[in-house]
Amino acid sequence: MKSYIEMFAEAIALTNTINQGMSNYPLQIITDASVNLKMVVAAIAKDFSEFMPGSEILPGRCFWVVRELSYVLFDLGIRHTVTIGDIELAEGMYTGATAADLLDEISEGYQYEIRDGAIHGKPAKGHAWITLESGDVIDGTILASQHRKLRSAAEPLPLNEAIFYTGKPGTPMIRHIPMLTGLIYHQKVLIGEHDGFLAEYCQWSEDYGRLMSRLDLMRAVPFLTTQKR
Repeated sequence: MKSYIEMFAEAIALTNTINQGMSNYPLQIITDASVNLKMVVAAIAKDFSEFMPGSEILPGRCFWVVRELSYVLFDLGIRHTVTIGDIELAEGMYTGATAADLLDEISEGYQYEIRDGAIHGKPAKGHAWITLESGDVIDGTILASQHRKLRSAAEPLPLNEAIFYTGKPGTPMIRHIPMLTGLIYHQKVLIGEHDGFLAEYCQWSEDYGRLMSRLDLMRAVPFLTTQKR
C-alpha cells in the first residue's frame, strides 16, 4: 500500500500534465517538519465559530471549506496546498471517484443545472482537503459528514471536534487518497460565469499565489516577520 506522501507526489505530477503546472504550487513535503496540529485545529474552530452556527452546515461543502481553511493557515504562516481525491473509510470509499473521473470533469469544464429557477453548478465528484508541508492532512468536512449518518447522533459535533487531522485520536479509519493538487480543479470545474462562488474562488486564486510567495520570501529572509492578507 502506497504511503500518503507517495500518492501526493503522484497527484502533483498528474496535475502538472493538465495545465503545464499552472495553478499548482510545487509544494514539497518535508517529512521532519513539525506542525502543532491541535493549535491549528483550535484556530480553525475559532474562525468557523465567527460565521457559522455549527458543524451541521459542513457536510457537502468541502470545496468552500478548503478555501476558508487556506486563509486560516495563511494567518498562521503555514504553507499548504489544496488536494482533491477520495477517502477510504471502513465501510468503503467516500465518493467513489477515480482520477479518470476528475480528469473528465476538468476536460468538460463547469457544468450547471437549473434548480428553483436559479443556476447552480452540478455536484462535483471529488472531495477536497488540505495537505500541509509536513505531509499532514486537514479535512474540515469528513467528520461532520460521517457524524450526520449516525442514527445515535442527536446533536452536531462541536466545531473543535469536527476538524479531522492526521493522527487525530479516537477517529475511525479515514485514509485520504490524493489524486490532484492545487487550484486547477476549482478553476476548471467549480468556477462558472454565473456561479454564486465565482468572486470568492477567483479572489482566493489570486490571494493563494501572492500569500504563498510571501511565505517563501519570509523563509528566505527570516527577519520579515509580518504578514498581510
